[in-house]
Amino acid sequence: MKKQMNITRGPEGWTVRIVREGQQHSKYFRFSDGGVRKSLANAQKWRDKKIKELGERQWRKGPRKRPANNTSGVTGVSKNVYGRWVATWQEEGVQRFLTFKTKREAVAHRKAMIEETA
Repeated sequence: MKKQMNITRGPEGWTVRIVREGQQHSKYFRFSDGGVRKSLANAQKWRDKKIKELGERQWRKGPRKRPANNTSGVTGVSKNVYGRWVATWQEEGVQRFLTFKTKREAVAHRKAMIEETA
């Protein structure tokens, strides 16, 4: 039997779960209400009706926010606890780093090291 979207099989029935805008809509369909196949058909009908009512899933569009743990906006460049900028990169599987006074220096050094190791 192929995998059903938003439908999972439990020990005694099918569970349909749909999440829209942070709110979960779910319903349980017991095998005892007509057997495995009939309860699955009922679950599929309910799911299709609910998706039509709620609308298809909306995928995020537009620019993404910078992650909260990214202080510089550049991968591999961050600020340490002493207020200095740190550039990190990999050389032959070993992580390397170097500290700088300015962010510009750290970004330039990391870029150079990435190009050198590539």
